[in-house]
Amino acid sequence: MNLDLSGQVALVPGGSGGIGSAVASALAEAGADLAITYRRNRTRAEAVAERARAWGRRVRVSEVDMADRLAAAQWVDESVAELGRVDMLASCLGYDGTFRLFAELPPEEWQHMMAQQFWAPVNACHAVIRHMVPQKSGRIIALGSDGAKVGQSGMALGNAANAGIMGFAKSLARELARHAITVNVVCAGPTEGPTLDALRSSGDTGAKLVDAAIRTIPMKRLGAAEELAAAFVFLASTQGGYITGQAISVSGGLTMS
Repeated sequence: MNLDLSGQVALVPGGSGGIGSAVASALAEAGADLAITYRRNRTRAEAVAERARAWGRRVRVSEVDMADRLAAAQWVDESVAELGRVDMLASCLGYDGTFRLFAELPPEEWQHMMAQQFWAPVNACHAVIRHMVPQKSGRIIALGSDGAKVGQSGMALGNAANAGIMGFAKSLARELARHAITVNVVCAGPTEGPTLDALRSSGDTGAKLVDAAIRTIPMKRLGAAEELAAAFVFLASTQGGYITGQAISVSGGLTMS
């Protein structure tokens, strides 16, 4: 099986996140040059870049708010100009807030959450397809969540945004298929990382939520970011070229549809 991405360029907005950094690292290990963004966690973004450069990859690291459409477009254009092309968009954007019941979520936060989890990935897609359509090739892969498929307490707006991304990706896949561009979503189940670590440390309630999540998973364990990253690499590879319009769950069987 050929999962070699040598000579290709991957744009990874959100490449400093817990899952995003694993995705960026896996793409670089498979051979891809990188352009990654961060909003706050520059340290992790630079760590990803250092690892990729050690493998001989070219890397571009930028602080960008992808919810700003013009800033997102500028980042994509500058990354393509510097790295020469774009073969894949691996969008790992999300909102890094805490779990809160919708009734307790201040209305002034609603727009910000939706902007980061829905409009930011949409902005990234809009910017890259202007480059992918003329070259008649490309892979667009977005990080989603199984919570959008099953519902999840404390993440009502986040799940709404992820459900929107799934619908958007399916429609975009139909529009872009004739240009040999695939569009898919990798849906994460409960995954080890900073978000769950913060939830565990928030007290008994948080720890109980994590334990309850594990009980709902048929495999009875949390996922690893590297397992999600492996799905991104496969979908970005030649072997994933006939898969499009899918929302693929990497969740230990949490959903089976």
